[in-house]
Amino acid sequence: MHFRSSATIDRWSFPDSTLTGICMLPADSSMTRHHQASGIEADTLRNEPKTDISFSSFYEESALSMRITALWVGILLVAITPFYDRLLLQVPESFVAFSRWMQFGVQVPPLLLALFCSWHPSLRRWSAPVTLSAVMLTAMGLSAQHIVGKMHDFHVPHDFSVIALSACLLCSRIRVSYMLPWITMSVLVITSAQMYSADFSSAALYDAASLWMMFGFSVLAAQTIERATYENWRQRLMLESQAAHDGLTSLPNRRHFDRTMISLMRQASREGKNISLMIMDVDHFKLYNDRYGHPAGDECLRRIASCMRDAMRRPNDFCARVGGEEFAAVWFDARSDIAPALADQMRASVADLNIEHLSAVGTSVVTCSAGFAQVCAIGGEEAAEAAVSELYEQADRALYEAKRAGRNRMAHFGETAKKRSGAALWPMI
Repeated sequence: MHFRSSATIDRWSFPDSTLTGICMLPADSSMTRHHQASGIEADTLRNEPKTDISFSSFYEESALSMRITALWVGILLVAITPFYDRLLLQVPESFVAFSRWMQFGVQVPPLLLALFCSWHPSLRRWSAPVTLSAVMLTAMGLSAQHIVGKMHDFHVPHDFSVIALSACLLCSRIRVSYMLPWITMSVLVITSAQMYSADFSSAALYDAASLWMMFGFSVLAAQTIERATYENWRQRLMLESQAAHDGLTSLPNRRHFDRTMISLMRQASREGKNISLMIMDVDHFKLYNDRYGHPAGDECLRRIASCMRDAMRRPNDFCARVGGEEFAAVWFDARSDIAPALADQMRASVADLNIEHLSAVGTSVVTCSAGFAQVCAIGGEEAAEAAVSELYEQADRALYEAKRAGRNRMAHFGETAKKRSGAALWPMI
């Protein structure tokens, strides 16, 4: 694998307001998905569109096995009905043909289709609507059997249809807000048809009321399950976000920085893109703490972090706190003639905050020193970790050069080709 490295850096930052939610994505997934999984703040975990979409995906995928099991059970129950009818209920022969047509012509095929969509990975995006449609057809079929059965002096329990809909609410793990309008419409049609077939008798009204009570309790139970799942999911995302972010500045911490840099390097290797890195250290920060106190030092770090975060514009740009008073900024696929200017502009913006520092040497405000390096990765994802380590070492070496040169400046790493672990690092032109 070959890497061309330079004295320029690009920066990359996690948008703190991004959700996705899906914190279960692998580290080497695409950058958009990675940010959605990583940059989660507690105050964004509300019913916002991105949050809602992420939870819907999690909610359905986490209970996919339950949905598949429920569909299997439904198919088996419908399939064994003929034996149940023949052995126990003594179904009239005049009703058998219609019953079998409803069972195997209307009910079983949609359920099998829903099962296949839930099982096959490429069709799972259709699983929810197909499953809902299949259950609605099954419920309508059961209701039709009840009505036609009365015409043949045979009683098919009318509550089976609502039981099927309630099972869908409780076992399919499809969002209640998505299912409720359709299932409510189905229950309304079913009860209206059954009451009409019974001439709106008092017994029919009583049966309809009991069906709606059963349906109402099922909706409440489904909403309770969904809400509990959402709260657990939300708490888990918050904990994962806290583990990945610095408590003082809310920037990604060193652990998260290392993991993400490896992911970025792999992506850069696949796509032939470059990565720029700037390591920035606050000048004379110990003297600042000694003079103004640690609370003021904490506030100083928070202001610097906010300044860096505000400078991040592109989705794949990111900054992190990698040490006590040390920060890192990363740019993904930034032009080699622009990235150094962006890095130096970020460093200079700290001085523009005009944070008083009377103990500093040669200045009266807080300043920073920075080291910058850039690498273009071409092929070889397996050496991403070594390449990240090398890039960080180059930027860190440039940082010390900046400090030796008098601080309050940025130095570029510009060594000629060097070999390490079978990878070549070349200065970019």
